[in-house]
Amino acid sequence: MDKSELEALKKEIEEVRELINTYIEYPEIFRDELVESSKKIDMLINEYIKQASDPQ
Repeated sequence: MDKSELEALKKEIEEVRELINTYIEYPEIFRDELVESSKKIDMLINEYIKQASDPQ
């Protein structure tokens, strides 16, 4: 994976992190969104780590 693809993943992680920070203010209202965002950020971080450590 090239550097631009890693940067795109990093940007998406930051966007999801911002969403989570917004949702966390009202967890009782945004429960489903928090669960989905948490799953998504986990997946993105795992993909970032995998791609960043994959020598090419």
